[in-house]
Amino acid sequence: MVVGVSRMEIFFPEAHSLKDKRQMIKKIVEKTRAKFNVSIVEIADSNLWQRGSVGFAVMGIKKDHVYAAIEKIQVYIEELYSGEIIDTWTEVIVIGNEV
Repeated sequence: MVVGVSRMEIFFPEAHSLKDKRQMIKKIVEKTRAKFNVSIVEIADSNLWQRGSVGFAVMGIKKDHVYAAIEKIQVYIEELYSGEIIDTWTEVIVIGNEV
């Protein structure tokens, strides 16, 4: 089993309040969850009104497939144009033997 986790830090230049930012984060989370069926949540910076972070997890059998899925999700989130991606972190963990 292979588990991949990724965190994306996002800057929201058009957010003028926490409510604006939370709506943008909610849009990212809901659309990504619906399209890719992954676990995704807001994980940090919940009280900053122009900055947020989302984290998501992907499981698979091969490392290549997990990396490809994470990359597709990151590109999708970037293409939603809700904000500017500041940084991303990704870690893939192999549990047991990779097939």
